[in-house]
Amino acid sequence: MVLSWRQLASLLGPPGPMAPQLIWLANPQTAERRILLRAPQPLSLQRIEAVLTGGTSPSVSLTLRHGADVSAAGTAVSSSPLTISSANGGATTGAVFSGFQNPAVPMDHWLWLEITAVSGSPTGLAVSLRFS
Repeated sequence: MVLSWRQLASLLGPPGPMAPQLIWLANPQTAERRILLRAPQPLSLQRIEAVLTGGTSPSVSLTLRHGADVSAAGTAVSSSPLTISSANGGATTGAVFSGFQNPAVPMDHWLWLEITAVSGSPTGLAVSLRFS
C-alpha cells in the first residue's frame, strides 16, 4: 500500500514545536521592521534571547507583533517594548525575556519584529525566538 505524504505525516502525530528561529540585524535603526516567519502551525512564544554588538552603551528597544496582514498593526506579544542594553546584559551575555502577555501565534499568522528605539549606535543585534 502506497501512502501519500499527508497520510504518512498523520500516522506520525501532530508536529512538534518549531526549532528556535534566529535573526541578525546589522546596524539596527529605529522604525526598522523585519518579517520573521509565517506560523506553519499554532505557536506559543516561550522565550526571546537577544544580544547587541558594538557601539558605546548600546541599547535597542523592539516589539514583536503577529497578524494575518503584515500591513496592519498586528497583535503585540508584550504590552511594552523589550529593551536590550548593557543594563540587562544585552551588550555582553545577552538579555532573556519570557512571560509574554500574548504568546500565542495562530497558524498562518506572520510574525514580525519592529525596532522602536536605538541609542549608542550598536553595530548588530541578534535575536533568538524559542517556541513551546
